[in-house]
Amino acid sequence: METKEFNKTNNKLSVIGVGTWELSSDREENVKAIKYAVDNGVNFIDTAEMYNTEDVVGEAIKGYERERLFIASKVWPTHFRYGDVIKACEASLKKIGTDYLDLYQLHWPNKSVPIKETMRAMEKLVEEGKIKSVGISNFSLEEMKEAQAAMSKYEIASNQVEYSIITRDIEKTGVFDYCKENRIAVIAYSPLSHGKIFNNSELLADIGKISDKYGKTPAQVALSWLLHRENTFPIPKASNIKHMKENIEAADIKLGKEDLAFLSELEGKYYAEPIAKQHKKNEDKVNNYNFKEEKIN
Repeated sequence: METKEFNKTNNKLSVIGVGTWELSSDREENVKAIKYAVDNGVNFIDTAEMYNTEDVVGEAIKGYERERLFIASKVWPTHFRYGDVIKACEASLKKIGTDYLDLYQLHWPNKSVPIKETMRAMEKLVEEGKIKSVGISNFSLEEMKEAQAAMSKYEIASNQVEYSIITRDIEKTGVFDYCKENRIAVIAYSPLSHGKIFNNSELLADIGKISDKYGKTPAQVALSWLLHRENTFPIPKASNIKHMKENIEAADIKLGKEDLAFLSELEGKYYAEPIAKQHKKNEDKVNNYNFKEEKIN
């Protein structure tokens, strides 16, 4: 598995990571899939307290040399108060069964808690050795700048955002360019746009023109397009070994310039609105922009 530098850290990460949001109900298969990924060169695994998969990740990485792995998790915005950030991190460490996280991320912005308070807790966790790097997720350009300005000793290492062939808002809003210019890694979740790539027969046929040429699947070509984007680490999920194998093999595709250009133009025909925008429009559905405080027992 090819690796590349995760920007401001000293880590070399596999170009494809493992996402663990909405895994299947078959815990044993999920664990096997993650183990298969690690056995085949993947060292980047992403989870979150909200996913309820931290213990699955913990089970999957047992027996592996911890220093070989890059484990990332996230704190949910209801826990952005100073003390709650500390407690949430400690709870995640316990569930995963590790002494430290390589990356700890703020899962969504939370306007009801001062970002300085949250970042003070994140920097405390770095100082204590419980986390190696600080990341954010679903932060806009201005929110990214505010988050970085709120830190006194460290820098933001990454922003985890939705990014795919047909969901490319981060390019239009300046997030992608800002990350590139400031050496902030882009972690691309939902790289297949929540399955929308497979639900549109015309889009699937267009991608198929390229996938047939390379003898690969449309999903693999869609992942490969992201791998050709600078500074980007896609984290597709896979609940079984078959799908994990398919994801990993996408790293072997070297798309030509004309094929990359063709794929890049598909967003203009098949744009899919990112989930962050949907949540902001419908706050009652997920309530991501009006978080209520929730204490950790």
